[in-house]
Amino acid sequence: MLTPAVLTEPGALEMRFQPIVMLATGRVICHEALARFPGLPGVPIPDVFHAAHAAGFGPELEALAVRRAVGTPGRPRGTVLSVNLSVSALRSRAIWDLLPADLADVVVEITEDELFGIGEELEQALAHLHDANVRVALDDAGAGYSGLQQLMRVRPDIVKLDRSLVRGVAQDPARAALVASFASFATQTGGAVCAEGIEDPADLRAIAGLDIAYAQGFLLGHPAPGFSPCTPAAAAPVAAALRGGSRALERAPRDQTTSLGGSVPERLATLIAAAAHADRVDLWRLDRRSGDLVAVRVPDREPGARVALGDVPARAHALATGEAGQVLITDVAADRAERRGLSAGGYQGVLLVPIEEGGVVLGLVACHRRRARPWSHEAVARVRARALPLTAVLSTGGLSLAEPA
Repeated sequence: MLTPAVLTEPGALEMRFQPIVMLATGRVICHEALARFPGLPGVPIPDVFHAAHAAGFGPELEALAVRRAVGTPGRPRGTVLSVNLSVSALRSRAIWDLLPADLADVVVEITEDELFGIGEELEQALAHLHDANVRVALDDAGAGYSGLQQLMRVRPDIVKLDRSLVRGVAQDPARAALVASFASFATQTGGAVCAEGIEDPADLRAIAGLDIAYAQGFLLGHPAPGFSPCTPAAAAPVAAALRGGSRALERAPRDQTTSLGGSVPERLATLIAAAAHADRVDLWRLDRRSGDLVAVRVPDREPGARVALGDVPARAHALATGEAGQVLITDVAADRAERRGLSAGGYQGVLLVPIEEGGVVLGLVACHRRRARPWSHEAVARVRARALPLTAVLSTGGLSLAEPA
């Protein structure tokens, strides 16, 4: 018989941690904490928690697992911890007194199939989590018939696609289209997507091209007692190369045109921000005579303000090569100057997209995000398309819009 004493005695509950990888960098950004019960071999983990809830101490057991996970030493700096809490536990008033006081750098995962039929209490639980600055992930998304409906209700920070949806995505165009629909919805609402159950390198390559930010699965790392790194070289084929201090993104075709009827930098910045899902967009012109970047539209600088390329290595690389790239504040290998600027401004990442005409680089668009979510190749294509009217401004020096004559 399951009792609190049986499940909470020393050694009865152990934690395992599985790495979650950011595809843009190939680095571990998070570990999911998974409970294990060595004294109950052969009993599925969900059954143990269901039995605990049936016996009346489910919230206490879940809170204990969270405390054990948060208290495990050795979590790498700059990574976050993902823990699982059931909706039934979150609906219990007692859970909030049992959870650790400090939930910074914690993501709470709730499961989609538990949400059906729950109304106001769910909204109250989610509000409590958000008030505590806890990020929310919707686990097993796409496993049930009401996946998109639950996405609209929860508006999670992270959508974790169920393995049944991800497995075989490389060989199934219909499955890929469904995955892309989840990714599009999450992006439009300010979230990010994690693909679970990745075991096949082909599936990993496929989801990396579908605007999926994170991945998790045996290919990338098994659950382990400590905070293990990603399986060596597993994510290397899909991670963007580090060149010039930024993560390179492929050059996109630029055969689309956009008409603004006025080419006003402020209006252009608004359109580019929408295309890139960015919180801030800076427009810069390259002065080839001095080798400086000149502000065309930068919120914290006067038009015409200058920055020496020697002070911004990642931007200098982008301008020299015409190669778009991104710098993420969690990417310890990326350009330090950019990461310092991001930290000072409260941003998590910047996308650097050079603007060209006739093979000549004229300037740069810098898109900033406050959320820790990388950009995709598709995002670069959208930014280039929206930024086309900039070439008319930049090719003439931008004097009428950026600097006094």
